Amino acid sequence: MGFREHLEKICSSVEGAVAASVMGFDGIAIDTYECAGSDGVDLSSLLVEYANILSQVRSAAAVLQTGGVRELIISTDKLATFSRPLGPEYFLILALVPDGNWGKARYVLRVAAPEVSREF
Repeated sequence: MGFREHLEKICSSVEGAVAASVMGFDGIAIDTYECAGSDGVDLSSLLVEYANILSQVRSAAAVLQTGGVRELIISTDKLATFSRPLGPEYFLILALVPDGNWGKARYVLRVAAPEVSREF
């Protein structure tokens, strides 16, 4: 199964999903699947900016010696995003409408991350 199939499965499994992506910490998307409207949000720009934030959080955790970042959630008025590292270079991110199923999003990403990692 390729990245696209994993991303489609993630989106179809979570109520309120808008998009899922496999990205590098450098902000370059490996693959992105948009499954619903994003309420006027430029998803590609958002994902690049959030990659930068995740990189900063990861660096801060290393400097503070708190261990690796396992998950980062950013919630705004229009979208909630859930990200989970796939290793030292890539991460998985899922964007939802704010009233989407947050618990299911966290669960699906936790289960999908090892499967997606094997694609590398």
